[in-house]
Amino acid sequence: MDSLRILLFALAYVRLSYGAVSLAPQGPTLEKGMTEDIVILCTYSGDDDLRPQWRDPQNNVVPLAGTGVSGGVAVTHPTTTITKLEITNPQESHEGQYTCFTTDGEQKSINLVLYPPLELEADSPQSFEIYRNARVLCKVNSKANVLYEWKFGELAIAGTNAKYNIEHKEYLEIVNISSQDDGTYECSATETTGLVASDSIDIRVEVLVPPKITLGPEDFNGTEGKNAEFKCIATGNPPPVLRWTTSGNQVIESTDRFTIEDSGEKLIINDLRKADEGSYICTATVEKLTITAQRVATLRVFIPPVVQEGIEKSALENSRETLSCNTVSGDKSELTWRRFGEDMPVGVQPTAADIEVQSLQDGSRLDLIFSSVKRSYNGSYECFAKNAGGEASAISNLTVNFPPVIDKKRQDQQGAYTGWIGNEMTLTCYWLANPPAQYYWVIKRNTQVTNLTDISDPVFTVFSTADGASSVSFTPGKSEDFSVYTCYAYNVIDGVEQVAQHNIDFRSAGAPDAPNVEVDTNRPTSITLRIEEPEYTGGLDIISYNITWKFESRGEEVVKYEVFDYKNEDDEDFERYVIEGLDSEKPYKIQVAAKNEYILGEQSEEVIGRTLSSRPPYAPKITSPQTSESETEYTLEWEEPADNGGAEIEAYYIQYWEYDPNRPNEVIENGDKSSVQKVDKVYRKHIIPELEKATDYKVEIWASSTLGDGNRDIIAFKTAGKKNLPTVKPAESVGLEKGTIIGIVIAAFLIVLIVVDISCCIVNDCGMTMCLCVHCCGRQAPGTKATEVELGDELAQEEKEFHDFH
Repeated sequence: MDSLRILLFALAYVRLSYGAVSLAPQGPTLEKGMTEDIVILCTYSGDDDLRPQWRDPQNNVVPLAGTGVSGGVAVTHPTTTITKLEITNPQESHEGQYTCFTTDGEQKSINLVLYPPLELEADSPQSFEIYRNARVLCKVNSKANVLYEWKFGELAIAGTNAKYNIEHKEYLEIVNISSQDDGTYECSATETTGLVASDSIDIRVEVLVPPKITLGPEDFNGTEGKNAEFKCIATGNPPPVLRWTTSGNQVIESTDRFTIEDSGEKLIINDLRKADEGSYICTATVEKLTITAQRVATLRVFIPPVVQEGIEKSALENSRETLSCNTVSGDKSELTWRRFGEDMPVGVQPTAADIEVQSLQDGSRLDLIFSSVKRSYNGSYECFAKNAGGEASAISNLTVNFPPVIDKKRQDQQGAYTGWIGNEMTLTCYWLANPPAQYYWVIKRNTQVTNLTDISDPVFTVFSTADGASSVSFTPGKSEDFSVYTCYAYNVIDGVEQVAQHNIDFRSAGAPDAPNVEVDTNRPTSITLRIEEPEYTGGLDIISYNITWKFESRGEEVVKYEVFDYKNEDDEDFERYVIEGLDSEKPYKIQVAAKNEYILGEQSEEVIGRTLSSRPPYAPKITSPQTSESETEYTLEWEEPADNGGAEIEAYYIQYWEYDPNRPNEVIENGDKSSVQKVDKVYRKHIIPELEKATDYKVEIWASSTLGDGNRDIIAFKTAGKKNLPTVKPAESVGLEKGTIIGIVIAAFLIVLIVVDISCCIVNDCGMTMCLCVHCCGRQAPGTKATEVELGDELAQEEKEFHDFH
């Protein structure tokens, strides 16, 4: 008994010394979906470093990853004691038992069960005739048990009832289906075992309703050469398809004379003829149903004329062709050829010398002769006949065939295109051809020619459009992709294949050469460069310039750069670029590199620019117009100076005055300069108010900094409106000087004074004139004469008294 116990202990010791293996996940069964990669770790634990291995369900040792013989199953060894089993893109064949084992006999197995993704299959739409039992099919692909559920719109169908039967797993039965059952049904399935996945699918159920004609065609009496119209309206689901036939069961299609409109509801017969008489049948059918509805109408046609039916004619370019216009019945008619609705006169056409209209057979036939057919003559020509009884017409179509040629109006004529590796490129050829051409592309690499249309190369995509454009799109991935691409176009004319080709040279882009750089203008805080575009741009347009400048600051060299968008100013061979924000009185080493869409090119040779010493600001640039839209205001607008002179601008100053355009250098009398107006430095616009309408002004503006007032910019402008007629001033009316005007006023005053004085002299014997007469001419004063009269009277009285005394 003791010996047996010792033996068991020994075996246990040996067992422990060999170690054990463990799996993650542990198993014994691992259930996985086929949509994800699978990883299982096997770890050996023991005294020795034993590397575990794996056997697949066929008892084959699973190979190491990278050996090329994996079949989607391979192992890797993250450590000496761990082995990782990897199954990529799991398939049904990968199912089974996988065993991890070691050389000391340890092993552990795991059973792998794979589930394909749950998928529902159902046709949509599914159609059923009304008032019948319908089975809506919905099939599931799954290894697991599945629970089915159905919905109609938002309404869940719960169990079997008088309307629905859902006992069968693969279909929903709708009893006595009606129009109300038309709509979208949702079929959903949920796995109750396995991975317990779920899926759903929408199924459109269409209820078919037999057709019924609600408005049928009526009998019609028409006039030959006029039009007849029939209407036919039907109901059903889906909407019925209407077809028109004759009494001979001939299907009527839209042609030059027969037109079907409004989805068949209207049949129009153009240019009625006697032969058009008969029955016209409207038949309504519903897709997927054999039941039809019909309505018959009778057409009677009266009175000619009738012209010969038009023809479809094909012609080679530059060939001679003739179209004839004939009357085949009815009274004699006047015939005319028309194109684009315009009459073509008899004789050589004014706009086309190689087209002639000839009248033959006493006017009963009119030929349209093309002596040399051109592509532009392709199209329809109308033969029009008219007489007293009516009119009729027929359309003939001339189709001009010609081999493929490049459409020069659309095709880029540069002949070469530029691209680079990794940048998508599309090459296009634009063709003209009739019949429409077929296309293919060929690339020539060294001596090897490859048809890009035939190969299944994902790099190249060849496509074409109905307007004659054929393209190849690709992303260059190697130098061999830069080569000559040839697009071919071919059609068949009279059984002979016509082929044309066009070559496009696709070149690899390169770096632009260094541009030619010169210093154009030095200012205190800016340097203007004049840059000429590189002679070689790398095959692409220049999009920007990288400008680098170097200068010394505190004993060290400082490097700065700025990217300037390419201006593309076509009026000159160069562009100007301004480096701003520089220090005054300092040399700068400047280099420029051009950049295209692909890469930055090499730098130019170094040029030296030296900023000027500090000074007051340069003049602002006035940008406002010389006319004002307002009668009493003017809006002054300006740009900041090209250079501030080395100090920040503190403000702008504005002054204006009225002036005479005939004497632009003089300030007119009432046009003294305004007071100086200060404007904050942030503004670039200022309104000048209280102006006179229809008046000429000048305004000037300057910037100021701590270094003083800068240069001025000046502009003349005129306010809107019409000037009021001024009051006429005597001096201004005769153009006299101020002294002359004063002299005239004094003289007028003296004249008035003299006239008044003479009047006083004559009437009242007084005034300045009387005084002059008394002292200068010896005339008695009016007072003296009166005194003498009084004295004489007294003497006579005294003499009479003396005689009486004696």
